[in-house]
Amino acid sequence: MALHSLRMPDHLARELDELAASRHSSRSEVIRDAIEQYCAGQRAGATPDRLTLLRRLVTYPGSGRGDLAARSEQHLRKLFRARRRHGPR
Repeated sequence: MALHSLRMPDHLARELDELAASRHSSRSEVIRDAIEQYCAGQRAGATPDRLTLLRRLVTYPGSGRGDLAARSEQHLRKLFRARRRHGPR
């Protein structure tokens, strides 16, 4: 396994720590999951709008939805199914 380091602004590091704590996981695990999701989206041809939506749904701490990180795939499937039926907004 390769070892990498990255720099990020303090506010992003705090947000990452909060997310990791809420998931009972490490910073590294959250980062790996995010990179895997990003790469999968790129392979699937996700548009920047979908990637932006994914980041906002999964990482926005003020959403009032505590299960977004744990159930992000389920939420996204439901959202994209509705968009397909009704067209883009």
